[in-house]
Amino acid sequence: MKMEYFANELLLDLFEYLSTVELLQEFDNLNIRFNNLLFRDFRSVSQYDWNLICRQYLPSIVDHVQSLRLSNDDDTPQQIDIFLQNSLTIRRFNRLQSLALCDICSNEIMNKMMLEWKYLPHLTHLTLAGCYLQFDQINGQCLINSIWSLPKLIYCYLNINFGEIDIFLPTVMSLSLKYLFIWGIEHHPNDINSLLKQTPCLKQFSILLNMNLDDDVVVVRHPALSITKLKLHLSRIHQDNMIIFLQTMPNLCQLIVDICSPNKDQILNGYQWENILRNYLPNLQIFRLRMEFQIINKNNTEKPLNDLVNSFRNSFWLEDHHWFVRCHWNPINSSSSIYLYTLPYKFTDFKFNSSMIFKSTCPNDKNYLEYNHVNNLKYEISSIEKFVLSPIRFLNLNHLSIELPIDDQFWSVILKLDHVTSLDISINDHYDDIQSQLQNLINRIPRLYSLSFAACSTCLLEIFLFQIVTTSIRRLDLREYDRYFNDEQCIALSRSSLGIQCEILFIKIKNHRILLELISNMINLRTLNIQCEDDKLNKTNDDKIIQWLKYHLPSTCRISRDIVFHYDIQIWIR
Repeated sequence: MKMEYFANELLLDLFEYLSTVELLQEFDNLNIRFNNLLFRDFRSVSQYDWNLICRQYLPSIVDHVQSLRLSNDDDTPQQIDIFLQNSLTIRRFNRLQSLALCDICSNEIMNKMMLEWKYLPHLTHLTLAGCYLQFDQINGQCLINSIWSLPKLIYCYLNINFGEIDIFLPTVMSLSLKYLFIWGIEHHPNDINSLLKQTPCLKQFSILLNMNLDDDVVVVRHPALSITKLKLHLSRIHQDNMIIFLQTMPNLCQLIVDICSPNKDQILNGYQWENILRNYLPNLQIFRLRMEFQIINKNNTEKPLNDLVNSFRNSFWLEDHHWFVRCHWNPINSSSSIYLYTLPYKFTDFKFNSSMIFKSTCPNDKNYLEYNHVNNLKYEISSIEKFVLSPIRFLNLNHLSIELPIDDQFWSVILKLDHVTSLDISINDHYDDIQSQLQNLINRIPRLYSLSFAACSTCLLEIFLFQIVTTSIRRLDLREYDRYFNDEQCIALSRSSLGIQCEILFIKIKNHRILLELISNMINLRTLNIQCEDDKLNKTNDDKIIQWLKYHLPSTCRISRDIVFHYDIQIWIR
């Protein structure tokens, strides 16, 4: 079979075995399809390769690229800066249909981008993710209006934090925008008036909503007859306000609601949801619900939970729609959250505890036990030895967070680790066989790329870091570890097999001067993010550590402070 017949997913898996420059050398300009796969994403590129790409490859194919993603995230700090410094501008990519800009924290860069994207005649998809900006009212309004003014924009994902400035809403109309996803800032339902008025063709809408019980009555006046799919993320909910909000969208076919509330009094039971769905959403076909909450009276948990689950047991739920729910909670830990959700479970994240108790309205308890949509799992170990073996199974995980030691239930719940690329570990120090458990776990994760350590004693962490045997891990994150590494520990890490193969490192160190030897020993290290205990940063000094780094490190290194987290220093080495 010829390679061009392979599915895109298979090609992308194969591309993981080659560096970005090797891919460009072998596949550049073979055809439009390969070009789109090659140039859509540069999230794992080294600084050297990125400079080469910007100088040698991108200028020659600007007329062919249809999808482009640029990011100033922790793995590729200043990637967008280098792009601009090589005299590249977004407007030169005149065939661009999809543009994603991530982790922009510079007002200057964002201003440049919004002046450029208006010259992209074919742009239909725009993503601004993880952006932290300090725009004033005028510039913020210009940014939002520039997006709504794009004549062919169909899809828009916005995750922008404007700091202390109020939320910006469009004052111009978009007749093309059909899919809108807004994250990062809670909006009041009354803010939706402006969004709906200026986006009359909207079909699919997702937003983080602040429906406070103490707010004035919600007044959503503008009907949204075109919206057929709606996803809401809420911290609390009020039935009357929800009715007023949803009755403007009578043509909804799909409603997804995700609630994380401080207590049970700020969620809705089955009778209340039935009233809303039956009377105000006559066309609804798909309803997905997840509610996370706590019960204030810890001594009386069983009855209110039984009442809540039973409120979803009438004919509306069980017979008319076959919408079943499951509730789970940890009876051992009274402060843990309680979850109620519709089945099958189709949210991407899940918190599992081996002491969890389940209640369900499903006639057959053996149905809907495979949580195939979960790719981010937090697995918590029970505080007691005896537990009821959970029937739930996870098959498609990408990210796993777990505390060691692993209990006996772990391998019956998690059947496959083939797709896991990221692992977060915290360690219980009072156990003798943790190292062998950790090595066994890592041996079963063939595609593990990123490893993070959180709670762990100094002696154990040193043993684990310096004795782990694996060839796949390239990213090591020690930011959650609550101590600073001294010089001896830094040197030991840099000489370990894990340190030598590491490409991206996040670490807290006591003395910034050890960085020279650390970087010298870690020959594959390309990105370093550090916090220094001896960093005396304040508003009056001249940032001596940054000056010292620029003086002692090669001029090719890109060194900067994180604009949001000021004690994080980012170094793009090679």
